[in-house]
Amino acid sequence: MPRGNRWRGKAMATERTGVASFSRAAGPGAAGPGASQHGLHTRRAPMPSSSSAPPGPRPQRHRRWAQIQREQQRQPIYRLLDRSFSFRLLLAAGSAFTLLVGVNRWEHCRQHNFSSGCLLRDGGGIVSVGNVESLSIVTAAFLFLLEGRKRRQRENLEAMEVIVACQQAGAKVSYARNSALELLSDSGLWLDGLDLNHANLDELQASGGRWREVNLSGSSLRNAWFQDADLREANLSGTDLSHACFRHADLRGANLQGANLSHTDLRGADLSGACTEAVQLTGTQLEGAALDGTTLAEDA
Repeated sequence: MPRGNRWRGKAMATERTGVASFSRAAGPGAAGPGASQHGLHTRRAPMPSSSSAPPGPRPQRHRRWAQIQREQQRQPIYRLLDRSFSFRLLLAAGSAFTLLVGVNRWEHCRQHNFSSGCLLRDGGGIVSVGNVESLSIVTAAFLFLLEGRKRRQRENLEAMEVIVACQQAGAKVSYARNSALELLSDSGLWLDGLDLNHANLDELQASGGRWREVNLSGSSLRNAWFQDADLREANLSGTDLSHACFRHADLRGANLQGANLSHTDLRGADLSGACTEAVQLTGTQLEGAALDGTTLAEDA
């Protein structure tokens, strides 16, 4: 059952003391180190937080695969590459031929001490049995590179199929599903609305991923890594988030009722409007977190 005292406010990192303080909801209350005697909930941070960055996800330094794909799809050449295998094969063969011609002309000019007109002299020497064999090998290599986009798309589709299959089978523990989730999240693909209730997702690596409105109720996310992730309106009720990292995560409107936040890193996270009733806050790091409109009620 939740305690009778509930608090509203915004976490404020204090570099001098390392203490995150909360303003009392029921009227003005005293803030500071001595306020704990009047019921104010305070916690000491093990290390200072990066107060320079505002709450919520920070700008990503590198573009992810999905973002690159969206930008490339605006260009006709990339759309043609995706649709036509014949175009990819022709482009690979043309690139291979150009490369072999360049190598042949360089070797020919080197043998003639780069004399004038060596590039055009003995042009028929380009056509030989050895060069034809080399052309086929280099063409296959270029085609393999051009097929990389299609291979990545197939990998993402297969990963989603694994997740759906585990969901339909009701599997709670699946390393294949966890690997698939990490692949899709790292690719920058949106996982909005995914149902992963009561799943074992311990040590999952999903930094910077988009998980809006995902259902993780009753799941285990111990030691998981969701730094800079977007979890707006996610259902995390009854979830074990102990020792997990949600630093600078976007948890606006998330349901954290009954969640285990023991030793969870929430520094710089945006918890505005989140439901945090009956949560466990032992060792929770909240320095720099935004708690506007959030009700904190620690479980007894």
